[in-house]
Amino acid sequence: MVSLLAVSGDAVGAPSFHGDQSLPSLGLRLRPLAGAAAEPLPQVKIFTYTFARDGQEEQRDLYDPHELWYASQHAAQWRDAQGNLLVIGQATRQPPRIDGVLPHVPHDAFEAAMAAPDARLDPDNPEQLSRWVAAFGGFVPGAPETLRTGRNLVEARFYPTGRRDTLAFLFRVRPRSPATRATTSPWFCALLRIGDNTAPEKARQAFEAQFLPAVTVLSSAPQAGERELRSRTLTPRGQAVAASSPAREAARKSIANLKDWWLAETPEYVILSDIRSSTGRALVRELQETLPVLRAAYAQLVPPDRGSEALGIVRIFEDPEAYRSYVGPEHAWSSGLWHPLRRELVIQARERGRDEMIEIIHHESFHQYLQQATPRSDHAVWFNEGHACFVESAQIGGGRRVTFPENHRVGELIDRLPEVTARIPAVLRADSAAFYAGDDHERLLNYTTAWGLVYFLRKGAPARRLRTYAQISEAYLKQLAGGKDAAAATTASFAGISMEAFQKDFADFWRQHRGAARRYDPLRGR
Repeated sequence: MVSLLAVSGDAVGAPSFHGDQSLPSLGLRLRPLAGAAAEPLPQVKIFTYTFARDGQEEQRDLYDPHELWYASQHAAQWRDAQGNLLVIGQATRQPPRIDGVLPHVPHDAFEAAMAAPDARLDPDNPEQLSRWVAAFGGFVPGAPETLRTGRNLVEARFYPTGRRDTLAFLFRVRPRSPATRATTSPWFCALLRIGDNTAPEKARQAFEAQFLPAVTVLSSAPQAGERELRSRTLTPRGQAVAASSPAREAARKSIANLKDWWLAETPEYVILSDIRSSTGRALVRELQETLPVLRAAYAQLVPPDRGSEALGIVRIFEDPEAYRSYVGPEHAWSSGLWHPLRRELVIQARERGRDEMIEIIHHESFHQYLQQATPRSDHAVWFNEGHACFVESAQIGGGRRVTFPENHRVGELIDRLPEVTARIPAVLRADSAAFYAGDDHERLLNYTTAWGLVYFLRKGAPARRLRTYAQISEAYLKQLAGGKDAAAATTASFAGISMEAFQKDFADFWRQHRGAARRYDPLRGR
C-alpha cells in the first residue's frame, strides 16, 4: 500500500488545489485547481447522414458513441493560467457495445446500449475499472497503486498512464449517513493534464496532499443538484420552456457543476453564460427575448424544412482566455462563431463593445438558423454569408416588428463601389475556400459584396420594382429545394439575366436609389 505523499505547502512549480467548491449533481465538495477557470464540456458533435431508399432521401443525425459516453461520465473541469487541466468524472457505466457498419449511431441506439446489461459497471471489478479509466482518459493504464486514505475516503487509487503530462486517480468518498454506508460508494475519477514542464512527481505530490484529503460528501443528496441548477435558470416571461431534448439536457449538464455558470431558456434557445455583471446579465435577458423574434424573422426570409430542428444553443464567455481555450487555437482570433458540428453558437462577451457583440450574435445566429432549419441544403456561401451580414443590423421595434437597416459595411461598399460591382460574378461562383481565401482586404471585400448583393436583392430591387431581381432569392431557394447543388441553384436563379445589366443596376442603386430601400420591409413585402 502506498501512502498519500505529504508535502509542506505547495510543491514548487506544481499545480495547487485551493478553494472548496461544490459539485451538486455529484453530491461532492472538492478543491479545484487554484486560480483556474471552469470549462464547460462542448456540445457533442452531430454528423448528418443522407440515406437513399426507393428513390427517396432521408437525413438522420448520428453521433460518435464514445463522445456520447464520455459526456455521460464527465462532471466538470477547470484550467489554470499554466494550462493545467483538472477533469472530474463519475464511473457509472462502461462504454456500450453497439454493432453497426457506420462509425456513428442514432441517439436512441446509444441510450438503449447504455441501458443494456453489458454496459453495467461492477465497482468491485478491477478489470472493468481499468477499462473505464482507459476509455475516459484515452490511454492504457498500468496496474493501479492503492493509496492510504484518511477519514473522508473509502478508497483511492493511482493509475500509471505512461505519459509525463497525465495523472489519473480513482477515489470513493465515505458517505456521511450510517444508513448509506452499507451501500457501495460510487467511483469518481480525477485526471490531471499537466500544461507545462512540471515534473509529474511534483504534480502528484500536490494532488495527493491538497486534493484527495479535502474531498467530502455534501450534506444534501445529489438530487438537490437539479434544484440548484433550476435556481441558476432564467425562464422566459410568460412562457413555458419546451419539452426536453438530448441537446437541451446536454447543454444543462455541461454547466451543472460549474457554480459561476447560469442559463436562460426559451422554447427555441438555451443561452449559457458565466457573465457576472448586472450589465451582462441584462444583455442575456435581452437575448432571451430577442433571439426568438429574430428566428421568426429568419424563417420568413428562408422558410424552414418540415420537421427541422428548432433548438439553438448559445454559449457566452466572460473571460477571453476561457473563450479561446474553448474554441481552440484555430479560432482564438475570433469574437464569436457558429460551430456547425457541435451546433453551438459561441460568443466572447464584450461589455465595452456591446453593439459589435450584438452584430456578431445576429450574424452567427443566422448561420445557426440556416443549418438547423434547412439541414438538407448546402447553401452557397454568397447566400449564407450575405444574409448573415444582412441581419447583423436587425432592429426589433414595436409589435415585435423586425427591420434590417443598412449596417457598418455601407461605407466600405460606397467607397469601393466599382471594385465591389466587378467582384459580384466571382462572389456568386465562390465556394467556401475561395470566399475565405486571401488577405484581410480580400475577405473584407467578399463580405461587403455579399452583404451589398443580398441587401439589393431583398430591399433594393423590390423597392425599385425590379421584379426579376427581387425574385432571385426565392428562385435560388426553390432550385435548392428541388435538388440542385448550391452552384447550380445560383446559376439557375440568375438564368435569363444579363450579368452586365445586373451589375449596372446594382451600382446605380447604391449610387442614387437607397432611400426607397431604407423604407422597404422585406418581411411585409412593402
